[in-house]
Formats: sequence, C-alpha cells, structure tokens
Amino acid sequence: MVLIYEFAANEHPQNVSKLLWQQRISHRIVQASGHDQLWILDPSDSEQALNILQLWQHDPDVTLSESDSPKVKKSRLNSFQDWHKSPMTLALLILTSVVGLVTGLGDYLDTLEWFTISSFDIIGNRIQFDPLSEVLAKGEYWRLITPALIHFGAAHLIFNALWVWEVGRKIERLMGSFVWLIFAVFVMIASNVGQYLINGYPLFGGLSGLVYGLVGFAWVMPVLIHGWPVIISKPLMAFFIVWLLIGYTDVLSVFGLGSVANEAHLLGLVSGLAFAGFYSVIWKLFKKY
Repeated sequence: MVLIYEFAANEHPQNVSKLLWQQRISHRIVQASGHDQLWILDPSDSEQALNILQLWQHDPDVTLSESDSPKVKKSRLNSFQDWHKSPMTLALLILTSVVGLVTGLGDYLDTLEWFTISSFDIIGNRIQFDPLSEVLAKGEYWRLITPALIHFGAAHLIFNALWVWEVGRKIERLMGSFVWLIFAVFVMIASNVGQYLINGYPLFGGLSGLVYGLVGFAWVMPVLIHGWPVIISKPLMAFFIVWLLIGYTDVLSVFGLGSVANEAHLLGLVSGLAFAGFYSVIWKLFKKY
C-alpha cells in the first residue's frame, strides 16, 4: 500500500473516496494520529489517484464521468480486464471449472469420489463411506477442501462462480492474494467439515459456503474498519439471509431445485464473520505500530 494523502481536520474524505471507487481504484481511509489518511492498495494506481485528488482539492464537490476524466483507463469499466489483480479468485474458479468437467457436474461417480469429503462405494442401492477420522488417518487432507469444487449442474456452478468473482475479486484486491487464500481455505474447510459432521452424508458440494463467507466478511468489514468500502448492501445481505432461511424449508424441493447444503451455507457465513473479526483486530494492531 502507498500513503497518498493525509486530510486536514476540516477536510472530509467521503467524496474523494467515492470518486476513487467510481474509477475502480482500491483504497482505504484509515485514521492515524487524529487524521484521516488515504492509502492506495496498488502502487500503479498512485498517479491516477493523485490526479483525482487534485481535482477534488480544487472542487470538493466535483463529479467525474468518462468524458470528464480522459486519464482514467477505459479497461477499468470491464471487471474482467483486471483479472490479473485477483489471481487467487480466478485460479479457484478455473480449478472449479476443471473439476466440473472431470466429474461431469456430478454425473461421473467414479471421478466424483476423488473430491468428496470421504471416499465412498456404491453397494447395491446403498452408499458406504468412511467417517472423518479415517479420512484424516489416511492423510487425505485435501478432502477437507475439495467438496467446495464439486457442483451438481451448470446452474449450480454458474450461480456460485458469478458471486465468488463479483465479491471475491474485490476482497482479494483489498486484503491481498495471500491473505485471501488463507481466508478461502479457512471458510471452505469450516463449511465442508461442518456440513459433513452435522449431516453425516458425503455427497455434497459447491462454492456456496465460500460465497456466504465472502458475503458475511464483506458486509461486516465497513463496521469493523473505518473507510472499508461497502461491497454488500443491506438489501443484498437481506436477500442472502432470506435465501439461507428458505433452504431450511421444503420450498426449494417443491420447485425441483433439490436439497441444499444448509449447514455449509450457515457455517460459511459464520466463519466469514469470524475471520472478519480476526482480520480487523490484526489490521488495527498493524496500523498502531
């Protein structure tokens, strides 16, 4: 991160922050020594951020459009043009797509068994699988993560992938790729293990647990850290909560949408909120020193 500007006591950073987000420049407003400071996450954005800051200093109520700001890169209007700034999010989605192909989106049981939380055998009309203790005793630790890569149908994969890209890439640019990877692994393990221990059945999968973890993290962070951008609005958060509650009813089955890994959703949300609390504490300690 790069410190760009320290606001005077009579200066308010809200409008300049809005201008920066309009131009897709990731940044944070933090308080230090009694002043608000503007930090840019990507040093390559520094020159553009300084240009916008100068416009704001001349006119604190300035607004920008594409025609008003010719120095703004047009590629920023397309979220996929910045794919290289969210490599972990993109890599996860590519890996998920590959798993979807090799498992036939859940139809190829012989390859699906590679990724489920426990190996299984189909004996007659019954499924036989190992408890989690035996999975760990065998050293098959990857199974704690890989159920998140499994999807049952194209709609299931597309819905989850779009939300992971929409929310995940923004969070990755804010916290950094390495921390994002730790976050994603933590949420996927928590949601997968919780789903298996509570439900007791190995044939489940999907990135939905991570989606709920990302949503919960993004929703609470502006409350925990001053200046953190709002990624998830209150109405959108309400939608995810309602969808979570609907999953515990028979409504989705009535419409032919099948069963939902409700425990993975709930534990994904809880683990995302927990990670946000931990991250905010570390962030504040880091800024103090």
